[in-house]
Amino acid sequence: MGWLSSPCKPEVVSNAGFLASIALWARRKHYAWAWRIRYWWMDTPSGARARGWLLALLSMTATVQVIVMAVAAALPRPPHQPAKSVVWWIVWLIVAIVVAVLAVAMRPKQQQQKPQNADGPTVTDGQAVKRHYGEVWISDEFVLAWKMMGTEPIKSGGGKK
Repeated sequence: MGWLSSPCKPEVVSNAGFLASIALWARRKHYAWAWRIRYWWMDTPSGARARGWLLALLSMTATVQVIVMAVAAALPRPPHQPAKSVVWWIVWLIVAIVVAVLAVAMRPKQQQQKPQNADGPTVTDGQAVKRHYGEVWISDEFVLAWKMMGTEPIKSGGGKK
């Protein structure tokens, strides 16, 4: 029994149907394996180790490339050779670093949140709650309760003892 065969009766599959069934099978496998790889990469200890190794490998590669470019820029070029783009790459790297530092330095400082200072609606003491049934138009507003919500964090005094 293959993945295209039916247990009830043999079928003749045309080339277009065969290719469509292969494409559907491949799409399902891709979806399942993409989620399995994502889970492994993001949520498992071995995925964390793989991320660390990849970061180390990429950092080492970038360091080697910067050293190679610096050595190539520092050495005098051979006579009768055109200038290479090594120097421009280093210039643009320096410009990008300077722009990033300036962007971080010039970003606006976050303002401290001010506590709410709103006037709540007036509540009449002893007023009964009106009950409406069906679709009705209510012309008077009714506030049962009002509470000022501040910016103070919620503090928990309890816990397991």
